[in-house]
Formats: sequence, structure tokens, C-alpha cells
Amino acid sequence: MVEICAHPTGQLTSEQEWTLCGSGDFPVVSRHPEWPVTLAAPTTPCTGCSPATVVHVTDLHNFPAPSAPTGMEPNGWAIVGLAANFWTGAAAHVQDGLLLGQPAQVLFTPVGYRWNYGDGRTASSPAGGASWAALGLAEFSTTPTSHKYAARGTYSVTLTVDYHADYSFGDQGWRPVEGIVSVPAAPFTVVAATESTVLVAEDCNVNPHGPGC
Repeated sequence: MVEICAHPTGQLTSEQEWTLCGSGDFPVVSRHPEWPVTLAAPTTPCTGCSPATVVHVTDLHNFPAPSAPTGMEPNGWAIVGLAANFWTGAAAHVQDGLLLGQPAQVLFTPVGYRWNYGDGRTASSPAGGASWAALGLAEFSTTPTSHKYAARGTYSVTLTVDYHADYSFGDQGWRPVEGIVSVPAAPFTVVAATESTVLVAEDCNVNPHGPGC
């Protein structure tokens, strides 16, 4: 059997008849040298498969990036003047869907984290942070994602994760998507109080998950 490529117009010259398929631009035809030429059916072009194609984040409407999980310690509480620690479990993930009308995969990779601590203060970090135990630190230690509240109150904390995206059609390899995908996580509440208020409100027997327990 010999593989040949169908001419775009549906005709094959004597020279083209024995041209082996190498580029994959035309439908493949297999025939024995003594059989008549059989043209393959035309294929639907992949509109986004060209290396020159530029995909923007606005093209990813079929690929919603999930909201990242968040955590903080001590467990929803903060002591005024001491560090409260915040982190997120955002990680790289792949989604399947249709991109530019073609089946594709999109890889989301977190590249930045923006915290709004609810008291008018914000912070950005290249990493998602981790618990004190995971970092090998004592409670109320300062971390790259910790925050100290200056006044008592109830605060709504929000996190926005910035993702870089890459896309792939089949086995063509990953190509970058232009732009950054920003996804807000679900907000959560932190109650900041003075140390004396926190310690007399509940002890660790009543609330084993309370501050300092």
C-alpha cells in the first residue's frame, strides 16, 4: 500500500499521484500501485490549529476556571496586632471543551494571588501560602500571606487568583493564551478581637478549634 495526498481540487497529476503524505494538509489516500486512484473525502479544517492562531482569554468562555479553596488561622478569628495567616489551595488544572469550534484542552496555572483583607488593606503574592504547621512556624508568626488587623471588627476577606492559560488541540502541544484569567474565590468572614476578649470568651475545652487551641 502507498499513501498519497488528494489534490485540493480533487484531481491528481501523475507526479502528485505518488507523493507521500508528509505535511498532513490534505486527506490521505491509500492504494495499490495497480489500483485506480481513489480520492478521500474532504476534511473539515481546524480553524485554530495553525501556529499563527492567537487565542485570547475572551475565547475561553467554554472553559470556566473554578474558584480556589481558601483557609486561614486561627479558624476565622484574629487577634488585633498579631498575624492571622491566610492561604489557598489553588493548583494547576486542565479542562476539556470546545475552543474556536474545535475540541481542545485548556491548562490553567496559578501565577498570582491578590488578597483583600476587608479593612482597606490588600496584598499580592506569587505563592498561595500555607498553614503555620506546614511552614514549620509557631502560631501568629508572620508569613508572606499573613495580615495584622489594627482594630476590632468583623471583616470580609476575598482572594482573587490570577491564572495563565495554555491551550492544545489534540496532540499538537501547549500554546499560550493571550491575557490573564482572574477568578475570585468565595469571600469569608474574620472576626478580629483583642487578646483579652478572645481568651475569656471561650477556652479550648469549649471550642477546641478556637484561637491558640
